[in-house]
Amino acid sequence: MKSQQQACSHGILKTRNLMYLLMIALLLTACEMSANPTPHQPKPPPARLSDLFDLSGYDQSLQCSPDLPVPACSGSISSGCTVFTISKGDQVFFGGNDDYIIPDLHYWVDPGDGDNYGAIWIGTRDNVQQGVNEKGLAYESNGLPRVDTNPHPERTPVSGGYSSYPIHILHECATVEEVINWVNAHQWHSYMHDQMHFADATGDAVIISAGADGEIIFTRKPPGDGFLVSTNFNVAYPSYTSNDYPCWRYEGATKQLKLLVDQEGELTFQDAVKVLDAVHVEEDTGWTIESMVADLPHGNVYLYYFYQYDRPVVLNVMEEIASARAEGPNARAEGHLSELFPEDVQQEATRR
Repeated sequence: MKSQQQACSHGILKTRNLMYLLMIALLLTACEMSANPTPHQPKPPPARLSDLFDLSGYDQSLQCSPDLPVPACSGSISSGCTVFTISKGDQVFFGGNDDYIIPDLHYWVDPGDGDNYGAIWIGTRDNVQQGVNEKGLAYESNGLPRVDTNPHPERTPVSGGYSSYPIHILHECATVEEVINWVNAHQWHSYMHDQMHFADATGDAVIISAGADGEIIFTRKPPGDGFLVSTNFNVAYPSYTSNDYPCWRYEGATKQLKLLVDQEGELTFQDAVKVLDAVHVEEDTGWTIESMVADLPHGNVYLYYFYQYDRPVVLNVMEEIASARAEGPNARAEGHLSELFPEDVQQEATRR
């Protein structure tokens, strides 16, 4: 027993000596660096905010899925968005914040053709986030945990993958009523990891989500003056497939929208922007990449980058589509969303 204690004490002393030597070496190194400092070499600013990040191998279509290697659905990564439709008289605004961890998105103009409506899109080709077509039909979605749904194979098949559905819908539909009829007539996904929010120029709106039985549920905005809101919980079944319930963004947007409906006077796009500002996200784990307010009766879209709500880029849907059509069938008007904005807005986004 005594020899074991001596060996243990010897080991402790040896460890302490090594620690002292390491501390002395670190102090000598620090002194040498202070005596001979290396001049700071600033890195040149990136051409685009996206150049700051390595997105190779990153599947942007997985916004909130239990299959992710991180618990994205438990709140560790801000995922999804806040979407609303508000109507008052003949005024209709569709608003959305896209909140996630990527630094940039894409935009592109789809000129359509004789059978398909044209549209402008925000997101990526394999993960459409927002869209507004030439008839004033708008789309956005909220990320949710994945659940199985009934695909209804007996209905009309749909070409393309998961994100092709909103593209088909905006190609073929002009109103929310037509959207509902389209969904009921076509095959659906075998699963959903989101809910889809559609609105039209008349002020009608619907949220499409999965029911507990796997069937599709339509949550519709009441006719007339009012609003419809969706965030990152299933509006049809708040306690089902809900990674973000109760949701402060939902409650905040609802409060703001109710005040707008009740106030005197006309709505403005600035009113809708204030709602998005009140519920935007700026956290260590995610941020509001992009925001959109669409004046659906007039076809004007106001875009904002990294919650700079005083610096919009304004697009007219019909003008953008007409320009793309004038370039011919091979027109591909698209690019990084950030490139739509002035350089100082891009620089502020990089800082943020």
